[in-house]
Amino acid sequence: MTTKRKPYVRAVAPDWWQKLPFYRFYMLREGTSVPTVWFSVILIYGLYALKGGAESWAGFVGFLQNPVVIILNLITLAAALLHTKTWFELAPKAAILIVKGEKLPPQPLIRALWAVTAIVTVVILGVALFW
Repeated sequence: MTTKRKPYVRAVAPDWWQKLPFYRFYMLREGTSVPTVWFSVILIYGLYALKGGAESWAGFVGFLQNPVVIILNLITLAAALLHTKTWFELAPKAAILIVKGEKLPPQPLIRALWAVTAIVTVVILGVALFW
């Protein structure tokens, strides 16, 4: 049986996400995926340059020294740090830790995640620069 009633279709403005700060931040966080794609492409390009030999690698390093590429990489770093911050703030909500019968507040876990990130970063930089 068919009906002659028209279904209700709520109008959605193109700027719906700009009305509340929560949605604006959500869109910003989701937008961090675009710089991640940039980083992935650069990483793959670097691997192919490494495979291509010394001359190819030198060309890749020259490409990385371009001011536009440096700016894009800094934007990518900022986006990755924002995304990391939001994931670290989400972790205590996803993994509730009980210590001596009481729920652990979120700050110790968030600080621990940042500490591990800093330690791993320093170790990787140390290996890369001084090995």
